[in-house]
Amino acid sequence: MGSVDAQPQPNARRVLVVGTDNTIGLEVSLSLADSGWLVSSLPAGVARTQAAGVIDIGAVLAELGGLDALVIASWGTTIAAPKAVEQVTDADLEDGWEGSMQTMIWTLQTSFPALVQSSGSVVVLFPTTAMSGGRNYSLAAATFEAQRILMKATARQWGPSGVRLNGVAIFPESILDDVEVADVHYLAPAALGEDPTEGKRADDVIRTIQFLLTDGSSGLTGQTIGVDGGRWLMP
Repeated sequence: MGSVDAQPQPNARRVLVVGTDNTIGLEVSLSLADSGWLVSSLPAGVARTQAAGVIDIGAVLAELGGLDALVIASWGTTIAAPKAVEQVTDADLEDGWEGSMQTMIWTLQTSFPALVQSSGSVVVLFPTTAMSGGRNYSLAAATFEAQRILMKATARQWGPSGVRLNGVAIFPESILDDVEVADVHYLAPAALGEDPTEGKRADDVIRTIQFLLTDGSSGLTGQTIGVDGGRWLMP
């Protein structure tokens, strides 16, 4: 746990990024800090129990003095590796499915009072594999889709309290170890043509997250925004 080393602006908005031991989570936290946010970060896998969530997230809230935004980019350590459904073990399920969902649920639960006070915004990251599925990535696809559904349901519940939640479905290459093994198929070629470079992918994701965390997106909640070059078009 700790704040990202950057100089926040006066009266900076406060954000917690969960999953900064993942590449994309770290890039998001650094970018927000560069943009003047007061950033605190936690690795994936925190808050595996309700009690741990109260301790870990509670310490962040005390450090920041409140919370204006939350970014969840947290999933089990083994979930990015390909594995056929018939090969999934108890340990895989505990780390991938249970660990990912537990961290998300207890993080949301513990952050809720502070987010209500600030009419805050939450962004959850997952790959488009959540919607398309992925050969040899059945556990990952099921877990990411469960996180997406939890985001949508919570958005309906928390909307009257002024808290918004949205999902950003990103390039599978940004999360999965082997997209060729995943055998991800899309209904059409990418709307924007050639796949962008890794740096361009990250920049697009970060800009979308920043938009969803600001008042400029005040009419958006419960939505899944695809940032994958238009390969997977949301219904």
